[in-house]
Amino acid sequence: MPIYVNAVEIDDDAVFKEMQFHPAPTREEARDEAAKALVIQELLRQQAVENGILEDTADMDAVEAAALKLMETQVTTPEADSIACRRYYDQNIERFRVAEGSNMPLPFDKVEHRIRDYLHTRSIRHGIQSYLLDLAGKAKIAGFDLSASL
Repeated sequence: MPIYVNAVEIDDDAVFKEMQFHPAPTREEARDEAAKALVIQELLRQQAVENGILEDTADMDAVEAAALKLMETQVTTPEADSIACRRYYDQNIERFRVAEGSNMPLPFDKVEHRIRDYLHTRSIRHGIQSYLLDLAGKAKIAGFDLSASL
């Protein structure tokens, strides 16, 4: 069954070709991951064309570069400050033990940078997911439920 993102069709052949890049325990799961990747790619391609940073007939390398540019310019994420890092540390202190089985936590100043990196990565992932859901909400997608797969 074909998938449509606005007026653009993603046919079964495209999904089957994409499946090789999405190993999964079952064929159905691989198909769903491939379809999700292609829907996201098409949403980003269309948005890049709409924003004037990509020609409608651009090749795949240009589409990938435009998708990255969209992520850089459209997804903003807050930086975790020391207060947020400390709050995460206090709420998850069991993750910061000196050694496995130990009850002694590492000092906050020894793990603050790891916490800051983790919170920043989590914030970026959430921002990208929100951006994609926003694009999907504005698009007419048939044959695949992107919001259920993110």
